[in-house]
Amino acid sequence: MRSVTARVYTDGKRLALGAHAVGVHFIGDAALFALADGTVRNAGAASGFAVHPEAITACAIHPDRKRLITGGEDGAVRTVTPEGEIKTLIEPGRKWVGHVIASAASGVIVAAIGKQAVVLRDDKEAHRFDYPSTIGGLALDAKGRRLAVSHYNGVNVRLALAANDKGTDLKWAGSHLAVTMSPEADYVVSAMQENVLHGWRLPDKLDLQMTGYPSKTRSFSWNKNGRWLATSGADRAVIWPFVGKMGPQGKEPLMLGERQALVTAVAFHPSEDILALGYADGAALAVRLADQTAIELDEPGEGAVTALAWSADGALLALGDEAGRGGVVTMT
Repeated sequence: MRSVTARVYTDGKRLALGAHAVGVHFIGDAALFALADGTVRNAGAASGFAVHPEAITACAIHPDRKRLITGGEDGAVRTVTPEGEIKTLIEPGRKWVGHVIASAASGVIVAAIGKQAVVLRDDKEAHRFDYPSTIGGLALDAKGRRLAVSHYNGVNVRLALAANDKGTDLKWAGSHLAVTMSPEADYVVSAMQENVLHGWRLPDKLDLQMTGYPSKTRSFSWNKNGRWLATSGADRAVIWPFVGKMGPQGKEPLMLGERQALVTAVAFHPSEDILALGYADGAALAVRLADQTAIELDEPGEGAVTALAWSADGALLALGDEAGRGGVVTMT
């Protein structure tokens, strides 16, 4: 039965995407969904744009803020505008693109292809960094200068635009499947094969361990000032405090948005301490940290929420799931 309180119905637009939503980003007020069938769907258009012949595996906003960057199973990296204009940045190859990130502050784009991080500037390849194993995740700081790359047995942090920089190795045994870096690059946190997070305080490499998850963390989001890190992997959002000299060490996290389903996606509002949460049953909430007030964005569906993003001004929120259901909600 339809929930009459879900904001996607009262203040939004329901979308039938037609394929698993890999990611979503806003270009202005246009929500662009990257889909597992190789297409990109503009929420305001009647049909999608065929960007890759195979599945899209990763996406990010281009540094010019006018295009979506996509990586695919075909090994190509491309950009697409809200109108459907497509440009190839990296030609198809034998290995698929695992991750793509970009920074408007530095103009850098980084794509993870196998054991290499390919760095681009002005839409052209600048150089490549090699790693000892397949890349698990990529992250940039707020200035787009420092690049964190997770791989087997640790994370490497280096200057993205310095081709000869060997960087700093942060070692911890095991598989590091995802990584995030605080806006000021003073903390790096990785999601392990086990249901734990491991972190480091920089530059002294102090180890931090964050445990208690019933499932693996796949989604991270920092609030604007880097004081809170929201994570998925539990039946509520686990939000760690990064304040003081020891960060989250010895502190209890905030636990918000409890439901009888795992949180699969988290996204902080771009300027307010409001967190959007997507769940394994397809439901979505928005919760304000100050008073824990929650509103229902979407009701349960047939697949986990896999794509969640705010517009730059925080007025719109887009969400998509693995069953091909999507939506755009007007927020107040």
